[in-house]
Amino acid sequence: MTEFMATKNPDERHRRFSNREAEKDWSSLVTTQAGDEVLITPARPSDRDALARFFEGVNRSDLYFRFLSGIRKVDEERLAQMVDDSNDRTIDFLAVDPKNGEVLASAMLGADEDFETAEFAVCTRDDMKRHGISWALLDHALRYARARGIHKITSLESAQQEDGLRLEREMGFTIRPCPDDAAMVIAEKTL
Repeated sequence: MTEFMATKNPDERHRRFSNREAEKDWSSLVTTQAGDEVLITPARPSDRDALARFFEGVNRSDLYFRFLSGIRKVDEERLAQMVDDSNDRTIDFLAVDPKNGEVLASAMLGADEDFETAEFAVCTRDDMKRHGISWALLDHALRYARARGIHKITSLESAQQEDGLRLEREMGFTIRPCPDDAAMVIAEKTL
């Protein structure tokens, strides 16, 4: 896989995210650190049902960490936003089982208005944790963000989310307390 737009003149880069445009150059089979093969691809409208099944199988605490709210079920509006390509500042990548098309993990990037900083959120199915899927998916999202001109990636995390914080530290993020909420931390990485 090549880094989309990385070889073109930086002034020609589109300062936006696009699921549809990223599908060709940012979809690839990846072998995780645990040896599992997954397809990482931008979310498409045809992924909507698989995404709904994925989130139905995600436990409540992981739903909280992904959306930072007490939702019990991912509603139609949120699902539609994940597969929609009309918001130039967000993109959702999926890690999919290439054998059956089931979603194993989801990662969202949301850029600020100036396209300097993007926030991310990752969620992985319980039975697929510790397989390196979150690592592969976040690495993919970081490379995409860098290729699109993003300079810093951040995430607001619960200080109790040990697995996520360990992953971020391993990937070179710095973790600092959130000034507005002692129960939260901010993970940051300069690209």
